[in-house]
Amino acid sequence: MKMLKMVRSSVLVKLLAGAALMGMTSACGGGQAGGKEAAVAERPKVMTPAEQKFYAGLDEAAKENWQVAATLFSEASKLDPNLKSAVVNYGIALERSGDFKAASNVYREAWKADPNNPRAAANVARTLLAVDDLAGAGEVLAEALKNNPEHPSLLNTMAGILRQQKKYQPAAEMARKVLLRDQKNVAAIKTLALIYADEGKLQLAETFFRNALKLDEKDASIYVNLGLLAHRRGDHQVAMLSFDEALKLQPDNAVAMANIGSIALHFRDYARAVKNYKGAVDAGLVNCTTAPALGYAYEGVQDGQNAVAQLAKAHELCPKDHEILFAMGTICMGQLRDNDCALKHFESYSQRKENIAKDDRVFMYIKAIKDMKAAEQAAPATAPEEVPVEGGAEEPVNTAEPTPGNNEGTSTITGSRASERYGVSAYYASASR
Repeated sequence: MKMLKMVRSSVLVKLLAGAALMGMTSACGGGQAGGKEAAVAERPKVMTPAEQKFYAGLDEAAKENWQVAATLFSEASKLDPNLKSAVVNYGIALERSGDFKAASNVYREAWKADPNNPRAAANVARTLLAVDDLAGAGEVLAEALKNNPEHPSLLNTMAGILRQQKKYQPAAEMARKVLLRDQKNVAAIKTLALIYADEGKLQLAETFFRNALKLDEKDASIYVNLGLLAHRRGDHQVAMLSFDEALKLQPDNAVAMANIGSIALHFRDYARAVKNYKGAVDAGLVNCTTAPALGYAYEGVQDGQNAVAQLAKAHELCPKDHEILFAMGTICMGQLRDNDCALKHFESYSQRKENIAKDDRVFMYIKAIKDMKAAEQAAPATAPEEVPVEGGAEEPVNTAEPTPGNNEGTSTITGSRASERYGVSAYYASASR
C-alpha cells in the first residue's frame, strides 16, 4: 500500500488558515476583527479619499469579493501610506484570493515597517509556506524569534517547518517549549503527535492526538490524523469513520476526501472513490496521486470518457508517470472500443517508458491493433475481432475484499496496471487549523 508522507502545505494553508481583516481602529491597537464585523463598524461621517477606498474594500471583503477588495485596499494605501490597516488588509485580500506570492510581498513590507511585530512575521511565513518555500519561511521565523523568543505562534510554526524538513529533535524541542508555558496549546500537542507519527510511534501519536481532541473537538485535522493512524494499522472502517467526522466539521476538507477516496479505490468501491476524489480535486488538492486516482475511479465505474479526460489532465501534471499513458490505452481499447485512441497512447507509452521489456504486453496490443487495421483495409466487409483486454469487462476481477461502507454503484476495473498503484494513499493533516 502506497503511503504519502504529508499533504502539500499550500493546500492546508488555503483550506485551514486565514487571517482576519482589520478595522480602522484595530490597526493601532493590534487587535483584529472579522471582515463582516469591521465592514459594518461605525464610520466617520467625513472621510478622506483613502478612507473611502478602505471602507469600500471592507464592504467587498464582507461579500468575499477578494480581488475587488484587494484593489481597493491597494488604492487606499497609495493614497495614504500611513494607513497601516489598508496595507495589511491588502495582503489578507490577496491571500484569500489565492495570490500567495503577492500577499507575501505585501506582508513583508508591513513587517519591515514593524520588525518587532510577531503577527507581521507570521503573515510572511504563512504565505511563503503556501508556495512551499520552507527555507524562506524558516528564515523569516528565525529572524522574528530573535525579537520574540517565547512567542507561541512563531515557535509552533517553526516547529512545523523543522518537522517537514525531518529535523524531528529540534522540532519537538520547540513544541515542548510552548507546552512548558501553556500545557493546553493544541497546536504544539498536534505537532508532537505528528512527529511521533513520522517516527513510527503510532500509539504515542494517537495518545497526543486524542489529548488535543479533548481540548478542541471542532478541529477537523485531528480527526483526519486519527483516521490516518487507524488506516496505517489496517483498521479501514475506523479510518473511514474518522474521515467522515472531519467532513462533518469541514465539508470541503480535501485531505479527508482524498483519504476516503483512496480507501474506497483500494476496496473497489469506485462510486465512492469518484465522489471523494472529485471533491478533493475540486477543493484544490491536485497532485500526482489525486489527479490520476480520480481517472482510475472513473474507469472503475465504466465511465471511459471521463476516465481518459481526467488521466490526460493527470499526465500533463505528472509527465513522468508513463503508466498513465498505458492506462489511457487500455481504457480506449476496453471501454471505449476506440482503437485509434488506444494505439496513440500505447505507442506514446512504448516510446517514453524506460527499460521497457521487449515482450511487454503493450507491444502485443500495438501489433494486434495494427493487424486489425490492415485486415480492415484488405477486407472492409469483414467485421474485425476485438482485441482482448486483460481483466476487462469480459473477464471481471472479483477478488476484492468486502468494501467498507456502501458498495452500491461499484463495477470492475478494466485492467490498467497503473490503477492498482493508487489503491491506498494517506496524508498527514497540518498541525495548524
